[in-house]
Amino acid sequence: MLQLEKTVTTVDKQAKPDHSFAAARTIRVLVVDEEEPLTNVVSLALRFEGWDVSTAPSGAIAIERASSEPFDAILLDLGLPDMNGVEVVTQLRAKDITTPIVVVSGRSDLEDRLAAFGAGADEYITKPFGLDVVARTLTKIFRRLGLSASSVVHGDVVLDVQTNKAWRDGERLMLSPIECELLRILIAGERDAWHATQLGAALSVAGFAVTPAQVERHIGALAATVNGEWSPLIVATADGHWTATTAD
Repeated sequence: MLQLEKTVTTVDKQAKPDHSFAAARTIRVLVVDEEEPLTNVVSLALRFEGWDVSTAPSGAIAIERASSEPFDAILLDLGLPDMNGVEVVTQLRAKDITTPIVVVSGRSDLEDRLAAFGAGADEYITKPFGLDVVARTLTKIFRRLGLSASSVVHGDVVLDVQTNKAWRDGERLMLSPIECELLRILIAGERDAWHATQLGAALSVAGFAVTPAQVERHIGALAATVNGEWSPLIVATADGHWTATTAD
C-alpha cells in the first residue's frame, strides 16, 4: 500500500537565489498512458503524495503538453497508441526538454531498457509495479533536484538533510556524514563566513566532537569534492575563514 508522506514542494529560486529550504509550489507530474483505469489509480496515488498530476493518453499529446507546460517529472508508458514511448523520449530530448522521465513498461528485456536510457530516460520501472515503487522513484528524483521539503539549495548544490545526500549540477557528491553537516552549516546562511573554531562549535551541537585542526582537514576534503571540476564554491578567505560562494 502506498505510504503517505509530507507534501513535497519545490524551491522558489527566484525569491531565494542563493540558499533556502524548499517551500514554494506543488510538484507537477505528467502521467502518460493510454490505459485509463491504470492512469486513474496512479494519478490518485501521486496526488496523495501532494503532487499535482496531469495525464496524456498518447505520445503526441504528451509531447505537446511537455513542450508547452512546466512539469517536474514525466511518468511514461512505452506502449502508446500512436508511437513507442522511446520515440516520445527522443523527441522531448531533441527539443531540449530536460524534465526527468520515468519509463514504466511490461517489457523487461535488456534491449528495451537500453533503448529507453539511450534516448534519455532517467529511470525504468517494469510492470506490474507497486504504487509505492513509483512514489519512491519519483521522490528520489525530486530529492536530487532539490525539490524536497528537506532540501537545502545553494546555487547548483543540493543537500537533502533527511537522507544526508548531496549533489552538484545533478551529480552525486560522495560525502561523509561530517562533511554533509559542514556543507549544511556553510550553505544554510546563518553567517557569511566561518572560522574553524566556529565550525567546530556548530559541529558539536550536531554530535560531532572535533578539534579545529580536524575541522580544517574535513573542510579541506569537503571543498575538494564540492569544487571538483566546477567553479570553486567552498573557499577559504584571506583571514582564514571558510565560506560558500555562489557559483557563476
